Amino acid sequence: MKEALIDTNIFVRHFLGDIPQQAQKAKEVFNSVEKKEKTGLVSILVINELIWILEKYYNLKRKVFLPKILKLLVFENLKILEAKKDILIEVLEKMQKQKFDFTDLYLNQVANGREIVSFDKDFEKIKKGRYY
Repeated sequence: MKEALIDTNIFVRHFLGDIPQQAQKAKEVFNSVEKKEKTGLVSILVINELIWILEKYYNLKRKVFLPKILKLLVFENLKILEAKKDILIEVLEKMQKQKFDFTDLYLNQVANGREIVSFDKDFEKIKKGRYY
């Protein structure tokens, strides 16, 4: 089975549909992954960049784009390269309920009780379950 690494712009065009020709190609990519015609490979860096672009550049609300990301991640033939898919899904689901940064939630999730060294005060809030 063919494998294909999927870049951030494929997700962006698929979600926004703002460049019709590219949006159609992106839709074809995800359809082929969903139908198990190919395996889609996604870097955790792509997910991080995607969240930043949609939130900061396009000013989309998390409640708009996080469900779309999660819907694609459930495809059996979509694989995450550097992380366990279930951890990524859990982090994204937490982002839907909390206003924490993706990277902070991800690091907290993979720390497994180890100390996180950071100047970012959000880690204390995450530990205490305080949301903002």
